[in-house]
Amino acid sequence: MTKVTELIKSKRQLTYSFEVTPGVTEEEIDKIQIDPLFYSVTWHAKSHRCKDLNIDPLRTASLLVEKQKHVLLHMSCDMLRVEYLKQILDTLQEKNICNLFLVLGESYDPKTSDFTNTSQLIKFIREQTGDYFCIGIAGFPGCTDEKLLHTKEKVESGADFIITQAFFDINTFTTFSERCRKFDISVPIIPGVFPFESYKQLTGFVNLCKIKVSSDLLDSVKNNEDLNKPCLDVVRSLIEELYKEHHTTHFHFYTLNKLERVNTFIQTLLGSDKNI
Repeated sequence: MTKVTELIKSKRQLTYSFEVTPGVTEEEIDKIQIDPLFYSVTWHAKSHRCKDLNIDPLRTASLLVEKQKHVLLHMSCDMLRVEYLKQILDTLQEKNICNLFLVLGESYDPKTSDFTNTSQLIKFIREQTGDYFCIGIAGFPGCTDEKLLHTKEKVESGADFIITQAFFDINTFTTFSERCRKFDISVPIIPGVFPFESYKQLTGFVNLCKIKVSSDLLDSVKNNEDLNKPCLDVVRSLIEELYKEHHTTHFHFYTLNKLERVNTFIQTLLGSDKNI
């Protein structure tokens, strides 16, 4: 397996990766006609409860590896004990999986974990496995300086790259990138995007992920929908401008397991301009 930082390095053409939940089926994966650089597999500790190694995220990651796909496995501090983590790390190395995406976990309860924060988890993994794993963390455009300092602490603990929460305008991403540099956060920052097809899909995603978006954007999308204009044009313009004007070449897609929809969107995007 190749590390994410190497996969995205020095790419001149547009590249992409997909987030999938463990509920994705083999049939859905086989239908994908394009080849993302990697698949990130989400982790839901409150569902599998870290009970053993026979859990959905590991099964999905193993399936993708069998299909010779690069995998970025999510993992959270939530419900995570040291001995269980050691088993996971050993298993991942046996399966030749070297990419991790580490978060605190939704509704995290420190009483059920041996790790009080993500930085502590990163440090432990580094102590146990050295540089074997390429570690990613979440970035939150529009966050407070205090949260950005926590991001810096994670990088100093050993994180290798950042994937941002989804955003829907250029300034949100460029401002976040500039703020990171001012805080001496120099790891690669991968923009996260969500290709929505309707006002309802956008607002549902915004509410699910607790993302802040401007009322102007919501009004614009609603107007597009009323005029029967494709809502996907907002995301297409976002990607094209970041690619052409800001030389951003890799994008991470939040798919909600709608792989066929994202597949079609990317095919259209790649075919719309010979420079992409």
